[in-house]
Amino acid sequence: NNNDYSFGGAQQVSVVDDLTAEIQSRDKEISSIAKNIEELGAIFKELAVLVIDQGTILDRIDYNMEAVVEHTATGIQQLEKAEKSQKSARPMKCIICLLCTIMVLLLILVMKHRHR
Repeated sequence: NNNDYSFGGAQQVSVVDDLTAEIQSRDKEISSIAKNIEELGAIFKELAVLVIDQGTILDRIDYNMEAVVEHTATGIQQLEKAEKSQKSARPMKCIICLLCTIMVLLLILVMKHRHR
């Protein structure tokens, strides 16, 4: 009878050892899963930072594009004004040049008339 008890006790110790090993194995798996979840959380945080940075860059690009459109429109207006003033200045230059030529010719005519 004592022999039966020691066989049963050894079997119970073996079952307890198996259960302990199973518990330790599951504990390691759970720890591994928890570590992977933490790493995944860190990756998502980094991804969120990248998304925010990209949004900021897109906002800057959008702002710069609007500024380019405004500056281009202003530049076109300035070019149109310059073209108009250049066109209106050409006839004035010709008139002034002709008046100067007439004055010089009149002076020459007056000088020639006085010498006689």
